[in-house]
Amino acid sequence: MRLQNWIPVLLLAAIVTAEVDFEVNPVDNETESVQQDVIDESWNAEPGESSRITQSSKFLSLEHPIEYNFREHLDLTPLPNNFLLASFQFYMQSEPFGIDRDQHESSEYSHHTVFPKPVGPIMSQTNTRQLHLRFTHGLWDSQEWGQLPHNGLKSGGTGVELWAIVEAPSKEEALKSWITLANSLSGLFCASINFIDTSKTTFPVSSFLPKEDEAIPLLNQSNHLYLMRATLANEPVCTENLTPFVKLLPTRGKSGISSLLDGHKIFDSNWHSLSIDVNTVCDESTANCHFVMEEFIETVVNVPNALARADRPIPKPLPGDELRCDTNRPHDAFQCFPLPQSKEVSFSISKLFGKKIRGGSLLGEQSSKICVHVPSHWDVMIQVDESYFATDDNCFDLNNNKPHDVRLETTDSKSVLPSKKTPIYVSRALTGYGQDRGGLRSVFRNPSNEAVELVYFESLPWFMGVYLSSLAIESDDPELTLDSVVKSTFYSPARDRERPTHLERAMIIPPNTAFAISFQFDKSLLKYAEYPPDANHGFEIEAAVAAVLTPERYEARTSSLLLSLSTPDFSMPYNVIILTSTVMGLAFGTLFNLISKQLITLEEADKILASTGPRAKLLRVKAKIVNMLQGNKNKIIKSAKYE
Repeated sequence: MRLQNWIPVLLLAAIVTAEVDFEVNPVDNETESVQQDVIDESWNAEPGESSRITQSSKFLSLEHPIEYNFREHLDLTPLPNNFLLASFQFYMQSEPFGIDRDQHESSEYSHHTVFPKPVGPIMSQTNTRQLHLRFTHGLWDSQEWGQLPHNGLKSGGTGVELWAIVEAPSKEEALKSWITLANSLSGLFCASINFIDTSKTTFPVSSFLPKEDEAIPLLNQSNHLYLMRATLANEPVCTENLTPFVKLLPTRGKSGISSLLDGHKIFDSNWHSLSIDVNTVCDESTANCHFVMEEFIETVVNVPNALARADRPIPKPLPGDELRCDTNRPHDAFQCFPLPQSKEVSFSISKLFGKKIRGGSLLGEQSSKICVHVPSHWDVMIQVDESYFATDDNCFDLNNNKPHDVRLETTDSKSVLPSKKTPIYVSRALTGYGQDRGGLRSVFRNPSNEAVELVYFESLPWFMGVYLSSLAIESDDPELTLDSVVKSTFYSPARDRERPTHLERAMIIPPNTAFAISFQFDKSLLKYAEYPPDANHGFEIEAAVAAVLTPERYEARTSSLLLSLSTPDFSMPYNVIILTSTVMGLAFGTLFNLISKQLITLEEADKILASTGPRAKLLRVKAKIVNMLQGNKNKIIKSAKYE
């Protein structure tokens, strides 16, 4: 049952118990605050307003439900080649708390409405002022689909990416809080974030900085703010990571647009990204702070494939009458030249995600909203019960708890809204083929007519020994030099098993230019315990980040790399164990025989064998039998004589 349905019952019970004083004994802190807010609002209401308490009746009338600082939004954008981008966006805010109060002792911190209860203690215990977490998997085709959603600021590289701003008195204390933060998030999101340690952590200098309009509060003026970042490129993203994301929402996936979230549908896609951003916002005039959280879940679905899986959960060939064959070519019951996918598309969201939207959230200040971004020749309708509705801007508000469904139809699915061009294209690859050394080559291409200023961030594991002296540029333009492109470089060398290599380059990419920057590195030898279980698979190298500063803010990430190191033969321990066991068995057996058995000559052994062997035993048995037979014969003879 919804919270607003319980409020009149709780208030009525409290009023009857406390009569005029309205002294209630709340069930928990949340209902206590809600009750008190409603009571104060009702007493302060003007005459004639519906929400008030009359002294004669002592009853509370709530015609308008309580609204919390929570918003949810769903954007649907068709992409070229029959792809669909679905962007689930959730915004929520915590209750205010005092700046000078200890969050562990103040009762206000146990009061939670729409803000997730586990996030607040994690932020306070680790003194984290900003938190950014990304789960991303798949390939975003920037050539066809254009820019990443939200200018790439809400998506990360392959795997798990985490960065945060922590307040601490020293760098060592900040690292301790960072490790605690990673361990806490690991348990909260069912991921291996606890594997983040100092060997994977960097302190960005020019990248991942907060926005200019974001003021990071420093609650203790004697402390400092530290920006830290780490990535687990080999971390898989699966349904057990989506469930905690849904549980953080106040609707818990039971109503609103979050009711569409299903792991089997979200992760059965070409690209998906889960992100969380938590900021601490303070107001010095009131000495209060609050947490602001943004949660985005985005996925790119291939519409024909998704519809085919919905119609045929078990893959099987299409019937002959459903095949689309090229009639200009020979075709019969045994051969068919298939035509391209049909331009006529008609589908509903419930068919793609497996269920309908269970109404709006009914918790936020604004209604749940769904917007579809399509050209004018697309038909977009929303279904409520058996009725269909349409709007001019293709945006729909969900104001009730009835099932909703969105339907899209078009006769030309290839005609979609033009995508925003990416300001920069960046790719990266490994070079070389040896087991002792290799190279890294990054390709930059600026397709626009204006220069692009960016910061190129790379974090390489400690077992890649980088040679900056080998840095070189490759370009068709002979006038393009390394100094003209790279304006400044920040370099923090790696320490074995302690910290990674940290590289940040401030670069200016000339218009309509493509070039490559490469350098060489050595491959270190690892201890046998440092290899993963699938050592021959290789080591994942995290993606590089290109943070564009001008002409617009945009973030692009390269794909992760797979580095092969010298891998020992892990069957050798087995061979050593077998050989050692064999030698020990032979030695032990020989020694045991010498200790437990007596050494005698061959003649003595023959005598013993003659007296104790099987032949001697048979002779003794034969003698006994002969003696018995002779004894019986003698008895018979004697008895005959007497007779």
